[in-house]
Amino acid sequence: MGTIFTNIFGFLVSVLVAWWVIAIFVVTSPQARMERTCAPVEWTGKVATSMSMLFNVKEGALIATANAFDNATYGCKFTVWRLFYEEDFKKSQAEQQKAKEEAEAAARQQKDMKPGPRKPVPVNADNH
Repeated sequence: MGTIFTNIFGFLVSVLVAWWVIAIFVVTSPQARMERTCAPVEWTGKVATSMSMLFNVKEGALIATANAFDNATYGCKFTVWRLFYEEDFKKSQAEQQKAKEEAEAAARQQKDMKPGPRKPVPVNADNH
C-alpha cells in the first residue's frame, strides 16, 4: 500500500487524464480534437522553453528546444490526422471528384441552347 502522497498524486493525475480525454471527445470538430489531443505536448514545450529562458540557456539551445517541441506538436497532430481522419478525407475527396466529373459529363450531353432573336422593345415617347 502506498503512502498518502502517492495516493493523492495518483488520484490527481487520474482526474487530469480523465478530464483531458473527456475534453477531446466533447468537441465535434476534427481540428479541435487534434488540438486538444496534442495540447499536452504543446504545453510541455512551452514549459521547457520557459524554463530554458529562466535558466539563461544560450540562444541557440533555446531556439533548438522551441523547434524540437514545435516539431513534436506537428508530429502529434499529423499522427492523429493519419490515424483517424485521413481515410474519411480521401473518401470525401473522391466523392467530390466523382460528383464534379458527373456534372461535367451531364453538361457535355446537353444541347447548346442559343438565344432566339431579340424582340424589339417599344419606346415610349414619355420615357426617354
